[in-house]
Amino acid sequence: MHMLMRIPIMSNSWIYALFFAALMPVGSAAAQGTRPINVESTPPGATVYLDAVTSAPLGVTPLRNVRVSRGNHILIVQIDGHEESRLPILVRRSRETFRVTLNPLATFVVSAGNAAAEGARVRVDGESSGVIPARIQVIGGRYLVEVDREGYQPFRQWLRVEAGQLLTLPVLLQREEVQTGSILVAPDVSGAVVFLDGEPRGTTPVVIDDVPVGEHRIEIRPEGQRAHVAQVMVRAGQRSRVAPTLQEAVTTGSIRALANVASAIIRVDGDAVGPAPATREGLSAGEHIVEATAEGYLAARQRVVVVAGREHVVSLELVPEPSQPGRIVVNADADNATVYIDGEDAGLAPVVVSEASPGVHAIAIQSAGYREFRTTCRVGPGVDCRVDAELTPIGSPVRVEANVTSARLFVDGEELGPIPWEGTIAPGSHRLEVRAEGFESHAEQIRLAAQDETRLFNIALNAEGVMAPEERERIADEAQERREDAVSHSAAPLPGDLTVLDMSVGWPYLAELRFGVGILDLLHGDAGLVGGFAIRTFGRLTEFEGRAHFGYRPIRQVSVGAQLRLGGGLGPARDATEQEIMAPGDDAEGHPTNTFFMSLEALGSLHFSSAGAFSLWLAVDMYTDRWDWEGGDSDALFDGAGERQSQTRLRLGGSLEVVLTRSWNAWATFEGIIVGPTATRRILGDVLNTGAEDTELYGRIGVTYKFGARRRGEAEDEPTDADGGEPIDAQP
Repeated sequence: MHMLMRIPIMSNSWIYALFFAALMPVGSAAAQGTRPINVESTPPGATVYLDAVTSAPLGVTPLRNVRVSRGNHILIVQIDGHEESRLPILVRRSRETFRVTLNPLATFVVSAGNAAAEGARVRVDGESSGVIPARIQVIGGRYLVEVDREGYQPFRQWLRVEAGQLLTLPVLLQREEVQTGSILVAPDVSGAVVFLDGEPRGTTPVVIDDVPVGEHRIEIRPEGQRAHVAQVMVRAGQRSRVAPTLQEAVTTGSIRALANVASAIIRVDGDAVGPAPATREGLSAGEHIVEATAEGYLAARQRVVVVAGREHVVSLELVPEPSQPGRIVVNADADNATVYIDGEDAGLAPVVVSEASPGVHAIAIQSAGYREFRTTCRVGPGVDCRVDAELTPIGSPVRVEANVTSARLFVDGEELGPIPWEGTIAPGSHRLEVRAEGFESHAEQIRLAAQDETRLFNIALNAEGVMAPEERERIADEAQERREDAVSHSAAPLPGDLTVLDMSVGWPYLAELRFGVGILDLLHGDAGLVGGFAIRTFGRLTEFEGRAHFGYRPIRQVSVGAQLRLGGGLGPARDATEQEIMAPGDDAEGHPTNTFFMSLEALGSLHFSSAGAFSLWLAVDMYTDRWDWEGGDSDALFDGAGERQSQTRLRLGGSLEVVLTRSWNAWATFEGIIVGPTATRRILGDVLNTGAEDTELYGRIGVTYKFGARRRGEAEDEPTDADGGEPIDAQP
């Protein structure tokens, strides 16, 4: 970037040599120390961690000028209601801005649709998610929501939610059906009225379904005969039979039962006859119930009237039972664990595969730094396969050395022992700290990967109260950067130890000298106050100016500021002619030339790293001039000679300034009057005695010399000890 910006301006070989010589110390110094960076997020207010959430957070966005060691890092950005974002960054320059956009999480609210659902357990994709009411945040996708409560039928529903969507799911729970059985009442008399616990339930033969488990009273009342009473015990899912003999002589018939399933078992009045086709003989005349059952099919039932001496043929059709397909649910205790099902990549854990094909499936889980996990599981109708994998980490060998023999090693706050220390640490992000009495502790965030080669950490501790070489170098680097990058026409302040001299030519002032000096540094050099003095002339008028400039540079690329300019000017006075003295009201002492002015400017600048800056300003100019001549140096007096011209005008200007070397800049400015009185400023008219009026368009080109812009590493930049002697040594 530096080279591309400067080559068009520098054409001589000696300037190229000087430019590359200035860059060499920059490259060596940039390899160490920390840099202030900025972090922004959408939305703002997010917590930012560096490399791991176990470390102390850097702060809450937007962050300004937070210091981070140079090199590769990962910014971890978190905010409620949004997915966590991990941004790899490379910190090389000061005040770089890193921006992160956080994706909103989807939310669904599981609420109670009736009183029974209040407080019921909620699971999402098989994982417990609390009780109703429950507010659950997930990434966008498809999820299975299950709600269950003892004594109630479970609730299941699939939901699809998009990122940022809020979805409400009301849940109604119904009580489980009371466990029941059935009773077959089949005496040898048809048409008898049957009573169950005193309630009429049809005529014989009859099957009474949905009878609660327990003991019940069956009463059979055949016409013209005495009632028959029996106590029957009903068991869940079973059929009890009451088949008393109510008359001695009956005429029998038979039933032949067919079924569409070859393995179906035929039952007549609850008694098993055999696999279809099956025949039951010796049945009493009247109604009988024929059933066919087979595994995986719903039972088929038909009522048949048997005629004495005849065989009745019945065909039963069985319908397959509906079955809920099984699922595969895989969880792992490691981050970024990839799940493979039957060799196919199924994504990152947790993984839920709905409606999985029945049978045995091979499950493999892989994660960087962990040993591969393998297992198998079986899925069937209504049978889920669930795998909760605990992955075994692969260790990373580490050796830590230090320049102090009494030092001790701490990892993630836990003491591991004296230094030198050698051992194995689990892969991942850790905080490594070395402590020794009488020395400043050294702490850094490290990331370890599973590997066989030992990673060496050689730590140099500094005595307490002694500045480390890296800190001294960082301070010197930042101070030198501000000097070398300084431009005199931008909104940014000058460093407090820097003086600049601007030399320029232009219009209407043909020559100008301008001094500026940094007076006060604020906010670690990002804000400050600059004072200045200028002298400019075009022969007829010579102006003297004092100015105060306050600037603020919130980020490396942008600065804003305000400037106040006060001054006045003098020019050669011209004596009145004899005719003028004779005219009434004329000044017998002549026609002086002078001006007084005040300007207030608002500035904004865009900085091109250390290559220069482009600036714009808007100014209000107030002045009062004494210039009695109509045009240039002619003898024609202005009609109102002796009266001052006082005006207020609005001026818009801009500049482009380029850093040539650490001490020299080149620049150009262009300005114009955009709002003002119709009368032009007379004192600026006809500067070259050509009869032209004030152009109201002004421009300058010039160079800037920066005093005190020393090379990085010079003795003046290095802090010294309390006696003002040699630079402080950070080593004990």
